[in-house]
Amino acid sequence: MVFKRPFIWLTGGILLLSIIAFSFLHLLPLNIFSIQQKPEPEPQKVYDYYLVVDEKDGHTLMYVPLVVSVGDEVLSEENKLYKVVRIEENRAYARFVEDINLEKYKKK
Repeated sequence: MVFKRPFIWLTGGILLLSIIAFSFLHLLPLNIFSIQQKPEPEPQKVYDYYLVVDEKDGHTLMYVPLVVSVGDEVLSEENKLYKVVRIEENRAYARFVEDINLEKYKKK
């Protein structure tokens, strides 16, 4: 009986402190818990045209008046599919992926 009163005060005090602590959680910056983000890449400078060249031998595949990005696909006049792997200024370097057979897409 003697210990009951201090125990109730101690329990009440701990409960009150925990309620106050939880009420201030909204003030914590949530970015301290997040995973570090990758820095955004620099924006690509826009040119009037892009020269798409073969990465292997450097021959010109085409000139395009569009903005070229890494991952774009290019279909050459010889029906060869290329994928842009890097861009330096207005030169886009494309890597050969596969030969495309257009005969299977023609209507019979």
